Parts: sequence; C-alpha cells; structure tokens
Amino acid sequence: MCTALLVTAMALLLPTPSAFASELDTFVARAAKYESGGSAEPLLQLERLLREATGDPKASAELETALSRLLAPDTTFEAKRFACTYLAVYGSEASLPALAALLKQEETVGIACFALDKLPSAKAGDLLRAALPEAKNVPRVQIVDTLGHRAEAASVKPLLELTREADIAVACAAIRALGAINAVSARDAVAALRREANPALAIAVAAASLNGAEQLVAAGDRAAAAALCEELLLNTCLPHIRRGALGLCLRSDADGGLQRIQKLLGAEPVDPVLAAAAIARVPELRGKDVSKAFGKLLPRLPPSEQVLLIEALASRADADARAVIRTQISAADPRVRHAALTAVGALEDASAVTLLATALASATTPEEAKDVQLALAGLRGGETTDLAIGAVLRQAAAKDKPPLMTVLSRRGGRTAVSALLAQSGDSDETVARAAAQALARIADSGDSTALAALQTAVAGDDSRVREVSLRTLTAWRGVAAWDTLAGIYVKPENDAQHALALRGLVRIAGDGNAHPDAALIGRYRQLLAGARTDDDRKLILNVLAGAGHPDALTLALPLLDVPGVRAEASQAVERIAKAIQTAHPEVARSALQKL
Repeated sequence: MCTALLVTAMALLLPTPSAFASELDTFVARAAKYESGGSAEPLLQLERLLREATGDPKASAELETALSRLLAPDTTFEAKRFACTYLAVYGSEASLPALAALLKQEETVGIACFALDKLPSAKAGDLLRAALPEAKNVPRVQIVDTLGHRAEAASVKPLLELTREADIAVACAAIRALGAINAVSARDAVAALRREANPALAIAVAAASLNGAEQLVAAGDRAAAAALCEELLLNTCLPHIRRGALGLCLRSDADGGLQRIQKLLGAEPVDPVLAAAAIARVPELRGKDVSKAFGKLLPRLPPSEQVLLIEALASRADADARAVIRTQISAADPRVRHAALTAVGALEDASAVTLLATALASATTPEEAKDVQLALAGLRGGETTDLAIGAVLRQAAAKDKPPLMTVLSRRGGRTAVSALLAQSGDSDETVARAAAQALARIADSGDSTALAALQTAVAGDDSRVREVSLRTLTAWRGVAAWDTLAGIYVKPENDAQHALALRGLVRIAGDGNAHPDAALIGRYRQLLAGARTDDDRKLILNVLAGAGHPDALTLALPLLDVPGVRAEASQAVERIAKAIQTAHPEVARSALQKL
C-alpha cells in the first residue's frame, strides 16, 4: 500500500507536457510546411504566442527553441524566413547553432544575416566572421554588411583583408563596414586606403572616411575631425561626400562656421555644391551683425544661391535680416523677387504696406502681381495693417485699386469690409465693380468679423452702402446671414430689397437640402410665410423640392390649391415624395395620391 502511494505521488511530481508546449508543437509542425499563397494561420498563431510570451522568460525560451526548429533543412524557405524575422527580435545565443547552418547555404545567408544583425551576443559576430572564408559573391557581401552593422572591433582585421579582394563588390562592402566601426584601428585602416587612392574603391573609401569624421566629432575630437574633413574637401569630387564633410567642418569650427561660410560665399566663382550646404547653416549662426554681413554678400551670389540666402535670412528674422530682404523685392531676377516677397509677407507688418503697394503698382507680369498681393495679404499686424492698406487704397490711382481690393478681400475682417464698401460707390465703374467682386469673395469665405461689419452697414444711413451690403449678404456662405436677410425680407424698404433678400435666403435654404432637418423646414416655413407674390412662391417651391424630408410635404401640399403655383407645387410634391418613399412609404404614397 505504501509503495503504491509513493508511486502515485512521484507520478504527480514528474513534469508533464504543458498545453502551451503541445499547442506550440502543433503550430510549428504546420508552419514548417508554409509556402507563399497558402494559409498563414499557423504563422499568425505563432505571432500571437510571441506577443503573449513578453515578460515570461520560460515561454520566451520555448518559443525561441520553436523558431530554431523552423530553421531545419526540411522546412520551407518561407518558414525559415519567418523564423529569422522573429529571431532578429527574440533571438539569443541559443539560436546560434541553427542560424550557423543557414550561413552555409547560399539561398539562406541573407535571412540568417537579418537575424544576426543585432542579436545581443558577441558570439553572433564570431559566427559571421567564421562564415566569411567559405562565402562567395553576394553571400559574402551580405555577411560583410552585417558585420558593418554590428560594428565590432573584432571585425577590423578580417574586413581589412577583404579590402584586397579582386571582387570589387566585396572590397567596397568591407570598406563601408570598416567605416561603420568606431575604433582607431578601423579609422587607421581607412586612412591607409585613402593614401593608396585606388579609383575603383574611391566612393567606398570616401564614405567610410566621412563616417570616421562623424565618429571623431561625436567623441569630441574636433581637431582630428576637421583635419579629416579638410582632406575630403580637397581630394574628393563626390558632391554628397563634400557636402557632408563641409557640414562636419562647420560643426567643428569654434565660431560655428561663420568665417568659413563667408569665405565660401565670397569666392569667385561660388562652389555650387558647397554653397547650399553652407547657406543652410546661416540660420544657426550667432553673433552681432551676422545678418548684415551676409546681406553684403547677397548681391554677389548667383540667383539660385541668392534665393537660398534670402530664405536663410528669413529664418533668422532679425531686424538686419528683414532690412536686407526688403531691398530684394525689386531685384532683377524674378526668382529672387519671389523669395523676397514671400519672406516679407511672412515677417513684416503695416510698416511694409507702402513698399509693397509701390511694388504692386509697378509689377510687370501677372505672376509678379500675384506674389505682391500674397505678401500684402500675409502681413502681420491685423487691423493696423488693414487700415494702412485702406489708406493706400484711398490714395491710389484707379488702375491700381483693383489689385489692392483683392488683397483686402483675402485679409477679410471689419476694416476690409468698410474700405471696400467705400470704394463700391466710386464713379469709375471698373473700381466699383472690383469692390463688389472683392466683397463677394469675403462673403464666400464666411468671415464672422466681416459679417458683423456688413450687418451694421446694411442698417446704416447711406442707401448706396445699404444696397451693396445687402447684395454681399445674399452671397454669404453658410447660415450666419439668415436672420439679417430674413429681417429685410419681412420688412424691406422696397420691392427690390425684398427680392434681393429672398434670393439670398433661397440660396442658403437650398444649400441645406443636402442634410434636411427641422431647422431647415423652419426656414422654408419662414420663407413661405413672407412670400408676397406667386413668383416668390414659385422660387421657393423650386428649391423646397430638393428637401428630402417628410415635413417638406406639409409645406408643399397646401400650395396645390393655389392656381398660380399649382404646377410648381405638384412637381415639388412629386420630387419630395420620391425622395422619402423608402424611409416614409405611407407619407409618400398619401402625398402622391393627392396629385
């Protein structure tokens, strides 16, 4: 009896296969046969288990073992690639033996390198270095690239040997990898290659040298970095390398690169490769009179570099920079003028209005006039700037007024509306028409402050201003002008005002037909209540017909009994009923029976 109990107890203590392990075995067996185009379910299940195992060392270890099993010779390439993708994240030294086998097969070297790229173990680098002698061609390049990514000092010696390879692709890959290794031995090796000046390796050597210079800057050895970059600037013709070397030189200079940039931009001729990189540094420079100094260099530069320098000065945005930029709005080259105008519009305020207005009056092309208008429209200063533009507008010649009014329409606001209303009564028909068009653009923008000004003006003492204001309100986008127009519609000064207000109200109501609701029906009810003639009711019915709402029928049906609008009412009832017959079949059917 005691023996039986002991056996039972021991059986209970022995480990049994877990449900997790059993499930994992099933998914691995299925995943091992996966091929592109087949069911990805087993892979998705393994991904789920990997996510769930986060923070669980035991489960993570079991999953790594499972992924390593997917690297067996009898699994598909797709299964191996899946496993390597996740071993790159979850892998450890435990998976190295399985990955080592992949490095021996040409078709799987690439996926093995992907897994080994950042695997946190020095033994992974040992594995890659051990595989180098047997690898050839593309697989060897893949291994070399991976060693470069790992950037281990232990790789310097074997990589240096590969720089002598007859296969240029391998030699260049080895040089690039040396450049990625932050070690004195690697930088010395690259320096030796620079001195050899082999044309076939020049691009790789230059790139590796630039990497070395970056490492020196990061380590704080600015003198060594600067010396190396100076060498690259003198002896390398590759544009991207020269720009990179210049950038590092500027970072290494004690004055931030000020003197170096001035020298570069003052040279004859200016180096187009380096000029852009030098100018890009200008916004970061510190010191008194920096912007003024570059302003003196600006006229000497080619137009393309002038544009870049104007943009750099605009980024500085100090008083000297703004003064320099202002001088260029009358530059000879249109590209320079455009850059200057763009900057002035972004940086300046009312103080630039007269300058820009003069430029607008003297613009010789539509493109230039548009640039000046955009600059004026973009000026800071709010109402103060609006007042300044309005003052210039009042004094301007008739031919120069329409462009200024376009500017005010873009700026919008109370002051712009007042200035435009004042111009709408000009004796020059062209000016008056331009003012009306500018007001219409403001109406289309739906500017709330402009609306308030119009609402005040439409109730003012000047009859001409009242009419222009009303016409502008009839074009107002949205429903904000409804109440003002409705008040005029109900109590107009004359029939013309009634007709104008009705036209604006009908337009607003029609815009609401896309989303009919109780508020819209209320507006139509208000319109019909204020209608004076059958022509009014016809106009309203034509728009009401587009309101797909059952309550719209309650407004249209009574008008079937009005002889003067019976045809329009019938058409409206029919359209509304058809629009709502799916959602409200009984209401629609009842309405159609009354036709």
